[in-house]
Amino acid sequence: MTEEFKNLSIKLIEFEKLNTNSSSEYKRKVTDVLKQVVNELKDEECRNALISDDISRLCKLLQTFIPVPLESSSALPDDRDINLCTECVRCLRNACVQNVQNQNWIGQSGAVGSIKDLIAGLCSSESQESISVLIRCAVQLAGNLVSGNTNTRTLLWRELFPQSFLSVFNYEDTKASTYCCMLLHECLDDELHLQQLIKQPEGQQIIEAVLRLCEEEMQHDFSLQIMQKLLTTCEFMLSAYDNLPVTAKLTVLDILAAVISQSDGPSCASNSPTVPMGEEGCKNNVGVPVFTIAYLAEQFEDLAKGAMALVTEEQSRHSTEQMIPVLTLRLLKVLGIAASNHEVYKPLQDRESLLQTTLELLERANLSGSSKQVPSTLPMNHEETSPVYGLKRDLVRLIGNMCYKHKPNQHKVRELQGIPLILEHCKIDDQNPFISQWAILTIRNLCADNQENQAFIAGMTTQGAAPSTDFLREMGVEVEMRDGIPYVKTTAKK
Repeated sequence: MTEEFKNLSIKLIEFEKLNTNSSSEYKRKVTDVLKQVVNELKDEECRNALISDDISRLCKLLQTFIPVPLESSSALPDDRDINLCTECVRCLRNACVQNVQNQNWIGQSGAVGSIKDLIAGLCSSESQESISVLIRCAVQLAGNLVSGNTNTRTLLWRELFPQSFLSVFNYEDTKASTYCCMLLHECLDDELHLQQLIKQPEGQQIIEAVLRLCEEEMQHDFSLQIMQKLLTTCEFMLSAYDNLPVTAKLTVLDILAAVISQSDGPSCASNSPTVPMGEEGCKNNVGVPVFTIAYLAEQFEDLAKGAMALVTEEQSRHSTEQMIPVLTLRLLKVLGIAASNHEVYKPLQDRESLLQTTLELLERANLSGSSKQVPSTLPMNHEETSPVYGLKRDLVRLIGNMCYKHKPNQHKVRELQGIPLILEHCKIDDQNPFISQWAILTIRNLCADNQENQAFIAGMTTQGAAPSTDFLREMGVEVEMRDGIPYVKTTAKK
C-alpha cells in the first residue's frame, strides 16, 4: 500500500468526525479526496489493504449524502451531493473488484440499501447527465458486488428485485440499462432467481424491458445472453411467453432461431411428439428443450388455422390483426430450423398434426394467389412490405425436413396429395427465395428409400403431370424407364 493511500485513509477518518457538516467547502474537500481514492483502488494491492473500518466509513459517508429529492419538491438534487456520492460509489465499486472479502464487508455495511435508495430516488428525478452517471455507477457497484459471490448475490436480489431493476430500465438510459442487464445476468446464475423472474408479474415487465433492448440494439450481448438463459427453461414458455406482446414474441423467436441453429447436442430427455408436461419434458436439457419446440408447434398449428384469412397483401394493410401472419411465419421459420436438427429434435418429425397443418397451409397459400410473382428487379428487402414473404419456401422446407429418413411422413405426404403440390414449386419465385432448391430437396427426401413415392412421381412424369425429366435431372432427380417401369433416383445436381 502506498504512503499516499495511507494519507488518504487518514483524511477520510478526519472527515468522518465532521460528517454532519453540510457546507459546500466540506463537500468539495471530501469529493476531492474520494477522487484520489478511486484511482488508488484501481491497484490490487490497495484493494487488498482495505480493512472493514475503511469500507464502513465509505458506506456511512454514502448514506449521509444520498441525494434523494424531496417528494414535495420538484427541484433537482444538489449537484454537490451528487458529485460526492458518485465518487463514493466509485470507491466502493473499485474496492470490490475480484475481492470477496471486500464484497462481503460492503454487503454487511448497508451499501445494498444505499444502492436501493439511490435508484429509487434518482430514477424518479428529471434526467440530467450527472444523475445518469451516478445511476450507472450504482448499478456497476451492484454488479461488482455480486460477481462470483453467492452471499452478496442473495442479499442484493432480495433488496433490489424487482422494483430497482424496473426503475433502472424505465429510466431509459441506454448505458444504465446495459449495466443492469449485466447485473441481472449475474443474478440469474441462481435458479431461484431465474424462476422468480419468469413467474412474478414484475419479472414479466423486466423481461419485456430486456427484449426491447434486444429489439433496439442487437449488439447488447448481455440482454441476448439473458434471453438465451431464459430459453433453456421450459418454464419460460409456460409462464411468460404467452403474456408477451406480439412484437416481443417476434424478438424471442428470432433469438430462438439463432440458438437452435447453434445447437449440436442433446436437448431433452423426452421423445414425445406432443408437449410433454412436468419434469419429463425438461430434464437434462442443454440448449432449447424439446418441450419448447413442441409447445411452439402447437402454437403454430393453432395460428395457422386462421392465418390464411389475412395473408393477402391488401388485407394485411388494413387488418388490425396484421401481425398474426408475421408471427405465424416466424414460428414456421423456427420449426423449419429445428426440424433440420434430426438428432436433437427428432420427436418433431413424429408430430403428424404438424405435417398435415403445413401441407394444408401450403395448399391454401397456393390457392389464395397471395404469393404472386414479382419482378426480379424487386429488392430483397421486400420482406418488410409483405407478411407472407418466404411463406411457401418455409413451408416446403419444413415438409422436406420432416420427411428426411422418415417413412411414415413420406407416405403421409403422398396420401395427402402433397407430392404434386411440392413439384409445383420447382421454379423461381421472387417472393420465396430459394424455394426451387428446397422443393427439389424435399422431393429427394420423399423419394429416398421409398419406391412408392418414386413410382408416383415417375407415373406423373410419364403422364405429363410433373416437370419434364430434363428439368428434374438438372435439379438432382432422375426418372429412368426399365422394361416399361419408371424408376426415380436422386443424383448430383447438374
